[in-house]
Amino acid sequence: MAYYTDKVSLIRDSRGNIDLFRLTEGNIIRYHFDRKSLANTEANIATDVHLEYDVYIDQNDIVYLIYQDKAMNLILSIIRNEKVEKVKLTEEHMPEIYYLSMMAINGVPHVFYFTLLSGRDRKYRIYHHYLEKDQWVTNTVDDIRVREVLNPMSICMTDGEILLSYYDYSDSEHIFIRNFNLERKTWEERTQLTDSRFDKLYIDMMYKDNMLHLTYCQYEEGNLQVKYERYRYEKGFISKEGEEDISNYEGPESPTLIYYDNKLWITWVEMDSVLSRFSEDDGETWGPIYLWKESKRSNIVRYKYSSVNEDENILLNYSFGKFSKDLSFVGFGPLDNTEIVPLKKKSLLKLPKDLPRIKI
Repeated sequence: MAYYTDKVSLIRDSRGNIDLFRLTEGNIIRYHFDRKSLANTEANIATDVHLEYDVYIDQNDIVYLIYQDKAMNLILSIIRNEKVEKVKLTEEHMPEIYYLSMMAINGVPHVFYFTLLSGRDRKYRIYHHYLEKDQWVTNTVDDIRVREVLNPMSICMTDGEILLSYYDYSDSEHIFIRNFNLERKTWEERTQLTDSRFDKLYIDMMYKDNMLHLTYCQYEEGNLQVKYERYRYEKGFISKEGEEDISNYEGPESPTLIYYDNKLWITWVEMDSVLSRFSEDDGETWGPIYLWKESKRSNIVRYKYSSVNEDENILLNYSFGKFSKDLSFVGFGPLDNTEIVPLKKKSLLKLPKDLPRIKI
């Protein structure tokens, strides 16, 4: 298997048609798969793209494509019935942005990203823009520091709120959450979620039925491990309910939360394979680790996913899948082509009690 880190997005419209967007050599290519006619088409939907883009489809089958171009402008393309309307959102060139993300709520686009404030101090700022009465409103969500690398943010929706989780570093690295009240149009105070002082990497978050599910990787003794935490969340009130070590201490990457077939899945990439575990009781207990055999024979990418149709049986923002014309996902569902990987017990380095003393 080869794991590709290309930025690839999938959207599904109300008729079941699929669009795949891929950034390659400064161009965003749109591949359209028509469910009824089985026809495939390809089009160059944006040129002169710098590094960041995102795409989202709303309940009216309107596609929002946002990106930063090489002149450092922020460009929004709105696609309705194959007609493309392109709007430059910025009046002046802006700094390079990181982890650009967007969603549309009741026809209102919401845009999020990081910008660098100080390279020396490793400080970044999180921005949020949304459209109100033909004017863009700009919010500074938070200013953060990073330990070594900038981690992504994770965004999800509840009734009347946007939840944003992200890292900040002072004496140690922690994950925080803030909620944006859509009625009052205000950001509430942030809340610290994680409490361990170990270094961390990656993030994914999911909200379902007043439960907030969080996964990330944590360093210990030079190795990474996938971690899971669950919180009760109701209108800004957060209470931690439990946590679990999910993977072995190997080299996991990009842990991803998926709710499918009444099971909560965590999938990740490790040693050129896709692995996963699932819980049938909302994260209270977890089954064994499964290795998906077809991932060892296929090129794999992590797709970002959005869909018009709300399906109570499946909920995901990302998923691993084959990087080919076959768009099937890998890492959750029927276990026909899997094998169980033993969950190793944590092994700490133990030193003999009778070590000689160092003489100076």
